Amino acid sequence: MSRNDRHRILAAMLSGCLLSLLGGCAPLTVLAGLDGCKDGGSAGSSGGVTGSVVTGEVRDGMTVMQTKAWFDGSDGPDNVCQAYPDGQCTWWACMRGHRIGLDVGSHWHNGGDWAASAKAAGWRTTTTGPVAGSIASYPAGVAGADTLYGHVAIVESVDATAGTVTVSEMNVRGLGIVSHRTHRINVGATYILPDGNVSTNGSTGTDAPSSGSASSGSPSASSDPVEAAWTCSSSGSGSTDAVVDYDGDGRHATPEQARAIARKMIASYRDWGDGDYDALVWLWNKESGWRWDATNPSSGAYGIPQSLPASKLASAGADWKDNAATQIKWGLNYIADRYGSPSAAKAFWQAHNWY
Repeated sequence: MSRNDRHRILAAMLSGCLLSLLGGCAPLTVLAGLDGCKDGGSAGSSGGVTGSVVTGEVRDGMTVMQTKAWFDGSDGPDNVCQAYPDGQCTWWACMRGHRIGLDVGSHWHNGGDWAASAKAAGWRTTTTGPVAGSIASYPAGVAGADTLYGHVAIVESVDATAGTVTVSEMNVRGLGIVSHRTHRINVGATYILPDGNVSTNGSTGTDAPSSGSASSGSPSASSDPVEAAWTCSSSGSGSTDAVVDYDGDGRHATPEQARAIARKMIASYRDWGDGDYDALVWLWNKESGWRWDATNPSSGAYGIPQSLPASKLASAGADWKDNAATQIKWGLNYIADRYGSPSAAKAFWQAHNWY
């Protein structure tokens, strides 16, 4: 046995141990030879693919704007997906679902909640028999899903021989970026079956409370906590988002434009550095996906910083309801007064799941 052969065997053994510890999807580079989870861009299994959704319509690297083009620039038919923050996994699953004819509910909560929400709305689910067009809901921490919100994706094809599915998803390689993965069917996900649809367009599913609800013990009695809107898996630091040039007034700004506004505004806080901008992006990715109209239906928290009550934003300007710049101005002042910096606010959020 050659030295290289021994190294390959040892690497496979170590990878197998890692996969068993993770209980599902390990990092993509580890899984090439384990049939656990593979980059959808790589060659698939030699088994027979039993079905697939519209071939070639979904491409790695697709953006939010390219996805909206399916619906003439809207968030799905009649804007049914607008409750989900642009670029998050939930938004993609709603948009892609409606594109292939699934009547996905407009308020199915976080990615890990989708299976329960769909089942409560009358859909059938399975953990062992998905078909092309199913929706894969991953509980928190399963198969690389966010440890708080879980994850959701669309099953584009099924290889029954290999026991794998290939899914399309957003916010795995960056906020608002589409990518594919192939993983084992029994990875721990629950699959919402496409023939289980009994709801109507824009159905709300269940009305479970948001996972971002505040607990007692805030650091300052004079300020109400800010609650999280629905999100799913988050990109690592947020700083990998594309930087755009934007000179508009902030009205109806896209998430990318809102981050450009924040990058300029944060420069006036002389004690804050690049790490604080990264922390701010991470924080508001979690809270609202940087959507100016993000609303938490459980608490009424509103806007990019998720002000609670929403009317507090009025202290920064009369156009607070639809102007990202006004909301960001308020949010930065809130963070500075309450925590001192975005990095401190992020640390508090990580400890309490709100800020």
